[in-house]
Amino acid sequence: MRWQVPTDTLRALRDLVIDKIYCYQLVTKLIVKYVHQKMIHQYGLMPSDRNAPLRQSLRKQWHIWPYVYIISTITQSPNHQSPITNSMSKSSSSSPFEQETELKRDLGVVSATTIIIGGIIGSGIFGAPADIARQLGNPGLFMLVWIIGGVMGFTGALCFAELGAMMPRSGGQYVYLKEAYPPIVSFLYGWMDVVLIQSAGLAAIGVVCTNYLGYFIPIVSPDVSVLSLGPVVVSSQQVVIWILLAFLCFANYVGVRFGGLVMNLTTFAKVSALVGLALVAVIVGGGDSSHFMPLIPPDLDAGIFTLMGPAMIGALFAYQGWTNTNAVAGEVKDPQKVLPRAIFFGLGLCTVVYMAVNWTYLYVLSIDEIAASQRVASDVAERLVGPIGGSLISAAVMISTFGTMNGILLFSTRIPYAMARDGLFFKSFGHVHSRYQTPSRAIVAVTIWAIGWTFLGGFQDIINAFVYAVYAYFGLNVLALILLRRKYPDAHRPYKVAGYPYVPIFFLIVVTWVVITIVAQNFSQALPGLACLAVGAVVYLVRFRKK
Repeated sequence: MRWQVPTDTLRALRDLVIDKIYCYQLVTKLIVKYVHQKMIHQYGLMPSDRNAPLRQSLRKQWHIWPYVYIISTITQSPNHQSPITNSMSKSSSSSPFEQETELKRDLGVVSATTIIIGGIIGSGIFGAPADIARQLGNPGLFMLVWIIGGVMGFTGALCFAELGAMMPRSGGQYVYLKEAYPPIVSFLYGWMDVVLIQSAGLAAIGVVCTNYLGYFIPIVSPDVSVLSLGPVVVSSQQVVIWILLAFLCFANYVGVRFGGLVMNLTTFAKVSALVGLALVAVIVGGGDSSHFMPLIPPDLDAGIFTLMGPAMIGALFAYQGWTNTNAVAGEVKDPQKVLPRAIFFGLGLCTVVYMAVNWTYLYVLSIDEIAASQRVASDVAERLVGPIGGSLISAAVMISTFGTMNGILLFSTRIPYAMARDGLFFKSFGHVHSRYQTPSRAIVAVTIWAIGWTFLGGFQDIINAFVYAVYAYFGLNVLALILLRRKYPDAHRPYKVAGYPYVPIFFLIVVTWVVITIVAQNFSQALPGLACLAVGAVVYLVRFRKK
């Protein structure tokens, strides 16, 4: 006779097992939630980095893994995934139309607008006006350049908003280019972003920061030489820029949380400096309306179109942050309504602020005085309220530009990290420091390149080498919008650009004109960027083409 376990015993055993499983399921969920929150608040990692500390921390909880396995195999249906499996599957998804993380759409118009404004207003408004005035020499054209820059930013941001809402993944432009073009195009974008765009941008902003530092410490100047090695001369300004870059590299190397704190603290300084300067000019007065004449050059002809292109470089650099629309595209509620409003208000307010500040410059200084000024904002403030005004504005600009440098270094590793993860870039850029949980090697690499670009010279010399490349890739991304409309007509698009296809076509026409005239008129200064592009093509063909 075969022995059988009583039914009551089986039921009791079953209930006991279920209770144990339920208990450990709750414990597992609490551990996952704790680790996830600790990772976000303590490590401050990029979205695509989140799984690394999650897995590392859970491995230490070795005693719960048998129960995690039981839970995942017994209590879950085939259509349901555990938090761990779900997180890993999302991170390994290859579809550009899937979100890497569960983004909660809770950003309204005000929040999205603030993010856009914070990304745009930076160092360009303090460093570019003098160079624009030197190239144009006319107050009317001087103001027109800033209007054109605002219109380009507005139309471009509308196009980027559709791409960002459709593909809300870490990597930004790299993801869009990879989906629309052959792999070499997206690789060259990532290559240029690391080697030229981000690193040279750091160097250019460092020049602006140290220019205003020279207001307090005159020895910090491009004219003061501290070292000479044949044709290579190192100025005191360069040395100070290197020190700033080294400090920011260290700060971001050991923890992004500190870097984010610096960026938040400096945002207020740049906005208050600009608004305060314009308000003081209106309240105090002391300017001269004759500085705005002649509004139109008496010898205006068709040649102005070739002259305007190179003069646009400074304004385009100042408006460059409008791509921040993509940082919020996947997290705004009701994107069809909120995104265009946020872009309209964000770009509109930035354009108004830029116009007001440049009006203040022209009201207080003549176009020739602006062209000759090395620190136009502090010169204007000093003329309005005396040395105290110049000191306050110089300090605010220094804080602002320092924060902008930190912001660039903080986020410059996102694209190469995404590329390294896809096998289309050097593995070292995908490395995350085991202790600090930061992309340490990528941060060091960008810093070294930035130090190298300081040898190009002044602010205008540096931005001439890369701004045309920035907008050339902006144009390729907007063209990708048109191509993806045809390639994926049924893809989910939470937001569609208004005025399609006229808005993207207008942007492409203006960008083509600007890029061609910049390269044609300043070929020698554009040559370093073109050389980087050629080297990048060789690197791709030799090392990454088969991948």
